[in-house]
Amino acid sequence: MRVRQIMSSPIITIDKCDSLAEAIKLMQRNEVSRLLVLENKKIVGVITEKDMARELGSTHTYRISPGSLHVSNIMTQNPVTVEPEVTAKRAAELMLERDVSGLPVVDGNSALGIVTKLDFAKVCSDYDDVYVGQVMRSSPLTVSSNDRVIHARKIMLEEDLLVLPVVEEKELVGVLTIRDVAMKLAAFQEVVPDKYKSERIRNLLVGDVMTQSPATVKTDTKLSEAAKLMFDKRYSGLPVLNLEGELVGLLTKTELTEVARERL
Repeated sequence: MRVRQIMSSPIITIDKCDSLAEAIKLMQRNEVSRLLVLENKKIVGVITEKDMARELGSTHTYRISPGSLHVSNIMTQNPVTVEPEVTAKRAAELMLERDVSGLPVVDGNSALGIVTKLDFAKVCSDYDDVYVGQVMRSSPLTVSSNDRVIHARKIMLEEDLLVLPVVEEKELVGVLTIRDVAMKLAAFQEVVPDKYKSERIRNLLVGDVMTQSPATVKTDTKLSEAAKLMFDKRYSGLPVLNLEGELVGLLTKTELTEVARERL
């Protein structure tokens, strides 16, 4: 299997001199979590929701609106790329080795598409002999709905997580994603007056931002079913419940990539 068979195309791009506000609009309009950054039609970086969450929650930018920040100040420069004929297995290895969630697919200087960890859900959708409980992350980190978003953001960035289950009295009540954090912080920057920004952002609670009643899977759910759900709904992760309905794990697109790497 080659990268060209699973990559996403066409790609959504943005110029390095464009504003973060424009990047956010493009992501929301196209329902993507990353953009390729160009300079004179050449790929010079990638900007992701995680990059946005990192920048917008930092102390040196919380007073700066997304319209005043440039993509070039936030993007990851000189991203690792692959050619379309590279094997999907090698692409999975590169993502896991380099700790990146997407690789631009290029032919010379031309960008053809992008392959992401979520694209490996297409591969895993054929694996009917693997169950979620066999590959999930056990005992995942969680937060409470009364925790502050800046606390949850710190956990997500330090632990390299895109999804955090939200638990109250051992019961799953929601999930917090890096997208939730990035988009809410961006919205605050735009509408909250400067003199109130620090206090409002500091007191923003997980319960104000999280997705309630999240989709879940069970430990005995086939990986193929979970992978299809994640790909169709563009989920970065799914909380995993045991047969008694208790939260016991988290299935993320990283696990899908690891399974694909081992089986391809």
